[in-house]
Formats: sequence, C-alpha cells, structure tokens
Amino acid sequence: FSSEPDIASLENLLVANHLVDQLGVDNLEIGSLISWAMELYELGILTNKETDGLELRFSSSEALLEMIERICFRKGWLGDTLAEGGIIASERIGKDSFDYLIQVKGVSNLHSDERATPALALNIATASRGSDHLRSRPAIDLYHLPQEVMRKIYSSPVPYDGPLSSEHTEYIGKPWQVFWHENCYMAVDCLGICKYHTTFLGATLPNFEDWSRVLYYNTGLELTPRDIWDVAERCNMMERLFNLREGLKREDLYRGDMLNHRYFDEPCRRGAPDVVGSVIDREKFKKMVDEFYEYKGLDQNGVPKPETLKRLGLDKEPSHLL
Repeated sequence: FSSEPDIASLENLLVANHLVDQLGVDNLEIGSLISWAMELYELGILTNKETDGLELRFSSSEALLEMIERICFRKGWLGDTLAEGGIIASERIGKDSFDYLIQVKGVSNLHSDERATPALALNIATASRGSDHLRSRPAIDLYHLPQEVMRKIYSSPVPYDGPLSSEHTEYIGKPWQVFWHENCYMAVDCLGICKYHTTFLGATLPNFEDWSRVLYYNTGLELTPRDIWDVAERCNMMERLFNLREGLKREDLYRGDMLNHRYFDEPCRRGAPDVVGSVIDREKFKKMVDEFYEYKGLDQNGVPKPETLKRLGLDKEPSHLL
C-alpha cells in the first residue's frame, strides 16, 4: 500500500492495512491489483467510464482506500472485475492489459523488484503457488556472504560442490540456492516453525541440523537432517504434481514457471546504483530454470522423471497420473 501505489501518507497506509485485516483480504495481492489498475488508468486502458469517475492515479490515497472497499464489496464494474484476480480481470478489461500485469501463476508480484536479483527472480517464477517470497526466496543472497559461509550453508545436509556467488546480481550458483531454500522452507512449514527464525533471514539462524535436535527434544522423533530434507523434497514434489495436473506448463504466462516480459524488456528506473538499468537476461534465466529442474529431478518441461518419483516414493501417487 506504499511503494507500489506510491502512497506517502503513513496514516493512510495504516488505514489501508487495517481495512483489509478487518475484511479478510491479503494486502499484498489487493495492493498490487490496485497499483496495476492505476497504471492502466494512467495509460488510458482504463477510463473514467470503467472507474465510475474515480481518478485512479498513483499517489492518490483517496483512490487506494476507495478501491479497497470497491473490490472487497464488489462495488461497480471495476471493483467486481478486480475481485476476480488479475488474470480474469485482464480478460475482462482487454486492451493488452495482461501485458502490464506482473504475476506468476495468477499471484501478483510482491512489491519487490527482482530485475537486479536473478536468484529472487527464479524464486518467484518457480514457486509452487505463484509469485511467493515464502516458498524458495534466498533472501540471504543480498548479504554478500563470504564464500566459506555460503559453502557451509549450501552443502548441508546434501553435499554440494558446484559454483556459488555472493554477488546478488550474478546468475552462477543461484539455481542450487533456490532449490536449497525451497526444501528449507518446506521443512520449516512441516515443523511448524516461523521462517523468520531460520536461514530465511540469517546465515547463523537454525537449519536442518538444528531442526533434527529440536524435533527429538520436543517429540522424541529421531529424524536425521537428511531425513528432514527428504520429507521436504517429497512435499515440494507433491505440489509440483498437483500443479502439473492443473495445467502447469513451463513457459505458460498464466500457469507456468515464467515471468512477465517486463522483467526482461524494461530496465529498472529507480533504486541503488547497481539496480538502476537492470533487467533479467532472458537466455541466462532459461538456463537457470534448466539447472533448477535438474536439481529437482524434472525433465526440460518441468515434469518429474520416473526415477525421481520412485526415489521419493511417489511413483504410486495418483496426482502424477496426468
């Protein structure tokens, strides 16, 4: 409700968050949808006719608060349309509106800009429930950690001797980082532990070795760090099977592991000096997806190989019968 719609008023930011909390709506998604509508309005794709006279411009707190109410209560054509989510809304609006919608698998972007951070771009592209910072986001990639620290983190509980880079604008080694964090966060979800208290935000915070002891001392269950990794990998593959059953295709802009063209074609306009002018290199991105698929045991289309399903004990799982 601040950075995307360009709202500078702290009071209105707090009011907006209070409103969606009371109405049971996600602030990330609705904030992004309103910001998308603001851009469409300023481009002339949406007009006063569709907005019922509302000046839907960036930095307008009045427009932001009004649209929250319209969407939540499906007021007017635009409120009812945006309430369906970005993909369906873009079909109703037409006029190339989908080209401006920053989303993955129907989930709007996170208020962050991944054009300067290839690892984070790969995270949102391949996350199982769409543009999601809680599925595989290697947030510590921004810390410029020493190589020996990175090697210690990313070589446990599964050995890894491949390349690693502490430069967040680099592509080298990022697919393994995203794969590692995908299993890390799934393990956290299975254990019922908050991600903020794990390697999600700090290089020295608890990880697989610690969780093995936590699990034993709290429940008596004896699982090795590798056992926990295997559980997490199996759960992530179950989500992949579900998505494939529902129509996921690698480069499908609606349901695939793909980013909107703006990540590749439009340079960053604002930010730190090493961010301005950045885009995601399309060919390097494709190679990152290839490498990520290889670590997961998928073919080039993102479908698990038979030996992968057998290794994970999922070869009899009905969801893989596509």
